[in-house]
Amino acid sequence: MKINIKFIALSLFMCLIFAACIKEPKPKAPQFYRVKINDELKSYLWSKAGSYWIYKNTKTGDLDTQVCNGFRYDSTTVKGTESYSKHITIFYDYLSKSYYSSFTKKTFYYNSGYKFPNATTLYLENNKITLDGNGSVITPLVYPFIIGTGSDNGSSITTYKGMDSTLIIQGKTYFNVAKFEIDKDDIWEEKLNCIRSNNIYYWAKDVGLVKKESKTCTYSWELIKYNIIQ
Repeated sequence: MKINIKFIALSLFMCLIFAACIKEPKPKAPQFYRVKINDELKSYLWSKAGSYWIYKNTKTGDLDTQVCNGFRYDSTTVKGTESYSKHITIFYDYLSKSYYSSFTKKTFYYNSGYKFPNATTLYLENNKITLDGNGSVITPLVYPFIIGTGSDNGSSITTYKGMDSTLIIQGKTYFNVAKFEIDKDDIWEEKLNCIRSNNIYYWAKDVGLVKKESKTCTYSWELIKYNIIQ
């Protein structure tokens, strides 16, 4: 077989010309995001380890002491690690809190969520608090406080119902009480057989949860005593 040296040389030359014409992809411009937790929202949650709240069931008389056994508020930076996300940097606030319930004998967790630069769609909202317990997650607190808005996690819908400037519960007056309704609460009262109840969460500024009303099961857990460590 006769080898055409000229043809091979020309082919190599053309390959070199073609390679030289291919431009490297232009680097993406850096994207930097700063995501804060609103101070108003923090005022409904801030309570360090050792804080406690005692609730009374209006139907059964049972007491539930909830003790904060973990609290964290910090800021962190995360960077994208994939070819499509290396230009993305997110600096965000993070709040988490856990408490132990004497009634359910379980630990529950509040948190503001993590941020993921590698996600196809960036989720940058940082004013939604989730509550994790009994293997389920709900959203009992969302900011800003706008009537009719809230959150939908695919299993339950949270809706902001309004603000009471003052509210008396068990003989005590609380101020700036934000109310959130959950259509089907996935964190239910197993001991009381109250499954996926329509509940309303009452949050008092600088105190926390002061009442959880079960409209389906016709009872409430109401705050009778608390001690908050700042």
